[in-house]
Amino acid sequence: MKVTREKAKEIIDSLTTQKYFETITIDEAEGRVLFEDIVAKFNIPESDKSAVDGYAINVDNLSYPAKLKIEDEAPAGSEQKELKNGAIFIMTGGVVPKGANAVIRIEDVKREGEYIIIEKEVKKGDLINFKGEEIREGEIILKKGEMLDYKKVALLANIGYYQIKVFKKVKIGIIVTGSEVKEPFEALDKAGVKNSNLYILKGLLKGFADITYYGKVEDEIEKLKEVFKNALNENDILISSGGASKGKYDFTKDVAKEIGIDIKFTTTNIRPGRPLIFGNKDKKLFFGLPGYPAALLVNAIEFLVPFVKKAAGIKEYQNHYFKAILTQKVKAKKGRVDFIRGVVECDKEVTFTPSYTQQTSNYHSMAISNALAVIDENEGSKEKGSLVKVIRI
Repeated sequence: MKVTREKAKEIIDSLTTQKYFETITIDEAEGRVLFEDIVAKFNIPESDKSAVDGYAINVDNLSYPAKLKIEDEAPAGSEQKELKNGAIFIMTGGVVPKGANAVIRIEDVKREGEYIIIEKEVKKGDLINFKGEEIREGEIILKKGEMLDYKKVALLANIGYYQIKVFKKVKIGIIVTGSEVKEPFEALDKAGVKNSNLYILKGLLKGFADITYYGKVEDEIEKLKEVFKNALNENDILISSGGASKGKYDFTKDVAKEIGIDIKFTTTNIRPGRPLIFGNKDKKLFFGLPGYPAALLVNAIEFLVPFVKKAAGIKEYQNHYFKAILTQKVKAKKGRVDFIRGVVECDKEVTFTPSYTQQTSNYHSMAISNALAVIDENEGSKEKGSLVKVIRI
């Protein structure tokens, strides 16, 4: 069951559902996704406030140099004072006194006992942060589907939110298949390969999901069925690596079918990584990714990560591409979508330099790259100086 890249994304998108919400405090909000719009409960500033340490004055009908008596002081947090004819000493964040319409810095006046001398003209509104200037009551400050970083969490605190509704985290199960696979801490024989796929997937997904690793499983159908079935029951999305092609010991498709997964497709027209088994059971999704790390990474970036983001509630979940100039010719084949690994640099212009090899079996060249150039199925090879679509990795 082969589909095009776009058809594969369309199918996955149609079957991806968002999680429900839970209520948490902002102490645990970083990295979570808002389930509802955040509306300002009050104005910021709540009243007209001084932007500096200085003196609150009324500049109407003031002639210069002006000599004003210091009547009072207005520390931050104190109730609003009332200005009569002179000046009120005010601290940064202090409420501008009734009757005042400007503030002047301490360093811009001369002090003579109980008086200040103002030599230069002060304009109405100078150094006042006006009520609602930053945020107005009723304004939407953050929108549903936004992921909260530390700055946005601090903003929530600043506008008086402590409890918020967020999407529940997506639960993801990861299974690495293959009798030849060894964990990094295990001794390697000449026929074995190390398990790097787990670390690719964890790195890509840990910001959007709770991940459970079910270990590496040998190429034995009954053992695979048992682990796959348990993992699918316990998670929203099940991901396996390896066994996705058509080799003698590639059991992933058969195992997925036997545990009730409805397989939607098994191959796409991308390179590297044509084998991709995708299906669903009820509202649970299954991704059977290829075993080569370079192929797995491309498939994960293109087909997996966007829809994990969607399930996590993130509004802008689709990949974003930009244009870069090729520094050398690249080979591509019409009829398929080529993902070319390489390095993007931004100097006077944005350029893309392909890696020293595009072999699927070579992961080192992928690991030292910072971007993928995407050459669509109707384009073919591209010459030096051509524009290409690029995605950061």
